[in-house]
Amino acid sequence: MLEQQWIPTPLLKESERPAIPIVEGEMKISFRRLRIFLRILGMVFKFLYLKILGRLDARTIGRMFGDFCQQTGVLWVKVGQLLSMRSDLFPPELCAELARLQDRVEGFSPRLAKKILEQELEGPVEKFFSHFEELPCAAASIAQVHKAFLVKEKTWVAIKVRRPEIDQVFEKDMGMIRGLFLGLHRFSIMTFMRWPDMLWELEQVFNEELDYHYEISNQQRLRKSLAHHNIYVPKIFQRYCTRQVLVMEFIEAITMTDYLRVWKTDPARLEGWLTENDIDAEVVGKRLYFSYLRMVLEDNLFHADLHPGNILLLRKSRVALLDFGSVGSSEGDLMRKYDVFLEALCTGQFAKAIDVFFLIMPDIPSANAVPAKEEIQRRFHAWDSRCRVKELPYKEKSTNMVFDEMMKVMAKYGVTINWAFFKVLRGWTTMDTSLRELMPEADLPRLMQDYTQYRRKREFGKVVKQLPRDLMRLQNLIDYPREFSEMAIYRGAAVRRLAQVFEGTATRVSRLVSTVFEIGSAFFFIFTAVFGFVFLDQHTSIFNFQAGHPVKEVLSIFPVLDPQVWLLLIVFVLKGCLSLAKLARRFRKQD
Repeated sequence: MLEQQWIPTPLLKESERPAIPIVEGEMKISFRRLRIFLRILGMVFKFLYLKILGRLDARTIGRMFGDFCQQTGVLWVKVGQLLSMRSDLFPPELCAELARLQDRVEGFSPRLAKKILEQELEGPVEKFFSHFEELPCAAASIAQVHKAFLVKEKTWVAIKVRRPEIDQVFEKDMGMIRGLFLGLHRFSIMTFMRWPDMLWELEQVFNEELDYHYEISNQQRLRKSLAHHNIYVPKIFQRYCTRQVLVMEFIEAITMTDYLRVWKTDPARLEGWLTENDIDAEVVGKRLYFSYLRMVLEDNLFHADLHPGNILLLRKSRVALLDFGSVGSSEGDLMRKYDVFLEALCTGQFAKAIDVFFLIMPDIPSANAVPAKEEIQRRFHAWDSRCRVKELPYKEKSTNMVFDEMMKVMAKYGVTINWAFFKVLRGWTTMDTSLRELMPEADLPRLMQDYTQYRRKREFGKVVKQLPRDLMRLQNLIDYPREFSEMAIYRGAAVRRLAQVFEGTATRVSRLVSTVFEIGSAFFFIFTAVFGFVFLDQHTSIFNFQAGHPVKEVLSIFPVLDPQVWLLLIVFVLKGCLSLAKLARRFRKQD
């Protein structure tokens, strides 16, 4: 549970927070597909009308389609959010409008929420909660959140309750979207969108949103990994959780949404609150930035929806995260390439960065690879120059901005983007809303370099921490020659005694033992050569294999150790090799 020392003072009064309207009754399911179809038809007619009047532009299209997704809710909000990430294909004004989509709607009846709770927990609400706030503190098209006090654990909790009819709504919407996407794919309409891949992403959302056990698993895993980042994740109360109900620790903190609202309306008030709670906005921004890089590059488990409503500010510049329904991880190979790409980007090795990024893509038209690389390289140089100018707005220097420019060039030259990569980009995009106010003058390439140094220090610390265990392993290697020698002496004596009785077999036994030692010596020699090769690769620039090279992939299996440790290891393995060779010669002579 979160300690009291981290809980900040209030920034807004309850009366200043917008109330969530409540709609009695259940969501209308009957004729839902027909109503959606008519809405789409009406939107198309509006597009045509505005086109005739010459008033149709990208921003208007984005706003109207965003309104349609917001009103329809459920999976359509996810469709809009996915399309907002395709800045490589759509104008920035359209993507900006869709990026504002938030799954926020009216709340449903508290009576229904209590009914679902009682059905899922198999008992009256009063049995489990001594206090239950009927008005929800947050609402979405899939669920809403109530604050309550647990009887047994004696603590405040947030209860997420799914809408009772949401299963049928999801089924209807998913069926409609599936038919639409497969039709577009079948008739080769906008093939660059890779409709089957986008459909797969939505089907994953469909499966995960309908069962809170997925979110519970995500939250528990991230609670464990983010503890090492000094990022707090609320505790789950597993015994009260079901497929439709999620109960977790309630955190009295300030969301970035509230922070941004007060920053616009009353900056002096915000400044006083920051001072009172010992919060440095730039430190918070760096913590979020470093943590996201670490989630993606080291943990391969990242929060993919870091919009301001999911970021909580705590005292002393600490941070907590909420809503783990959208959590990503990718193949290790893709993340390793992305790691090399980012490091090359932040150190100004732009040609290398582009080459590595091309390896992430599913296919590259060979005829367009060279001009695409040259144009992206020019964009990277321009971005790097902008980042050095503090006076320029954050938007022109953001990581999201450079990714957008790179993807536009790729789309121009027919390079297809991997859909798996867009989940990582969504994290950057949603987090950027907070970062541009927390650290508007940030030098992002410099920040990436700081993260790389910070990461290397931690990795070195791990090596030092594990050094006693590594030395114990070295001790085992030291013991091997002695054990072989003792075994040889024992075996030698036994062979000599047996030779007195079985003189005819002594020669064969001696040869066998000699052969065994020769094989052992060769085995140790191979290890000596391999360890020497790894040492030269890690601590010299003799080989300088590029990322993705087969030899580099093999060498990455070995741990990164200090030069002294490697040299000590090589010496002892070589000693074992020589000892076994000496024993082999001894037995050959006895033969």
